[in-house]
Amino acid sequence: MYIVRPVSVSRSAKKSGQSGLSLIESLVSLLVLALGILGLAGVQTRLLVETRTANYRATAIGLIDDLTNRIALNRTASLAGNYNLAWAAAATAAQNCVTATCNGAQLAQSDLNQWRAAVARLLPGSDASVFVSANDIRQIGIAVSWTSNESSKAALGSAADVAYNAPFSVTVANSGVACPANSICHIVYVQP
Repeated sequence: MYIVRPVSVSRSAKKSGQSGLSLIESLVSLLVLALGILGLAGVQTRLLVETRTANYRATAIGLIDDLTNRIALNRTASLAGNYNLAWAAAATAAQNCVTATCNGAQLAQSDLNQWRAAVARLLPGSDASVFVSANDIRQIGIAVSWTSNESSKAALGSAADVAYNAPFSVTVANSGVACPANSICHIVYVQP
């Protein structure tokens, strides 16, 4: 039979070994943890900005689709230019076509007023432009802009940002409209 006896350790042997983390090691680990948390906070903030931009773009697409349907239902007035709208144009008084009979031009003005009210309600700092395409008179361009919720890419001036914006700038230059300053724009061409 074996008997197990505890072995005693002298006090000097206990003091010579390391019994925990030093203060410097603790501070370094806290610094690393703080940097990691700050990095996650930055990623989260950027994700929120991009999500908001994507939601605004989806809203703009829905609004453009709404006007496209209105134009398709009033094709004669759209081909006559009754749906043309410049950036920052003042709303024109229109007859209420729900309660009264309207001709094509009156219906176009009523449609534009209702649509612009929806654009202003759904997008922050928004504006809209409807124009005939410079390349094809049978095409109508619909552009919607809203306030950019991040720093302007043009102000940053990097070559990558300029290259990223180049396709839209060419499209806008060919159409004769320019996106308002400090705004994000979405443009679609439709054929009524």
